[in-house]
Amino acid sequence: MDKKIKLAFCTDGIFPYSVGGMQRHSRLLVEALATYNIDIIVFHPHQERLFEKFDNIREIYIQDIDKNKNYLQENYKYSKRIYEHLKNMPEHVVYSQGMSVWHKIKNLKNKIIINPHGLESYQAIGIKDRIIAVPFKIIFNRIFNRADFVVSLGGILTDILKKNITNYNTEIAVLPNGVNLPENKNIYSPKNSDLNLFFISRFAANKGIDILLEVAESLNSDGYTDIKYKLAGKGPLFETLKSKYKADNIDFLGFVSDEELSELYDESDAFVLPTLFEGMPTVVLEAMSHSLPIIVTNVGATAELVDLNNGFLIQKNSKSELKKAILNFIELTTEKKIKLSENSYNKIKDQFTWSTIAKKHIELFKNVEV
Repeated sequence: MDKKIKLAFCTDGIFPYSVGGMQRHSRLLVEALATYNIDIIVFHPHQERLFEKFDNIREIYIQDIDKNKNYLQENYKYSKRIYEHLKNMPEHVVYSQGMSVWHKIKNLKNKIIINPHGLESYQAIGIKDRIIAVPFKIIFNRIFNRADFVVSLGGILTDILKKNITNYNTEIAVLPNGVNLPENKNIYSPKNSDLNLFFISRFAANKGIDILLEVAESLNSDGYTDIKYKLAGKGPLFETLKSKYKADNIDFLGFVSDEELSELYDESDAFVLPTLFEGMPTVVLEAMSHSLPIIVTNVGATAELVDLNNGFLIQKNSKSELKKAILNFIELTTEKKIKLSENSYNKIKDQFTWSTIAKKHIELFKNVEV
């Protein structure tokens, strides 16, 4: 009989009390894992109880970092507070989101799994961002080479980890992100007139929103004014870009609720994300679960999600490739667009639901010696 798994799940925040991809991942993964017969202790910085409906989850509050002080120093102190609990838990597999487990990590050998998610520090763009990234890379390399397993979301991220993990005892486990399928499957029906393209992300330079808008302007100049662009999200570039691009077919939606987001996916013909670097973007998973063809940059783990069977994978920072992909999509027959749609949905259903991802995690936990 297999020994019952005991899991210590360590994170710096849980959605919706903390907002971000890793924080949302923490909540959804823990909820999916709780459906298995394992005991879970979740360490997080929220005084509220977040998983009270699950009998097999216990929560331990950890004092949050002071966001007005140096992030790395505060993060290290946070890891020290978690360590004071972990040192007395020799039977638990330790799963760390980001830098949650760092202090005296060598003392926790033979049971540590680190999930660094998108590896943003290793994909920094521009001299300033690369300089800022240096201490993060040094610390992550130290953590990686003291862990038993480091999680890769797949694709290019696995190659980055291979270059930076020098300890032959550290293994890389490919565990992608997941998504919950919508209650009702979206029946894709391409429009005969307007083409609706949808983008949602933070309005920041690394998300490629300026690239998309320049391409939209170029296509408008070429007479393709029947393409409608719906752009959701906020961020530092939002007001500037909204003032600059005022075409009638470009709609800046700002923040949208989850209910509105679901409707926007279902109303669209394709999802576009010309991002410059990523992990495995949740918005692409969500768009695929709503049966959308995808146009996305080949960065991070996007190649795990998108290929010619369900969309277009383009090179980053290339306006010409993005424009070509949009035009190629326009020229597809209705039957081919529907096929891309079906392939997107089926790929999510077969490989990327949270129940599937949780099962892969359970298999990994069984391989960790405690």
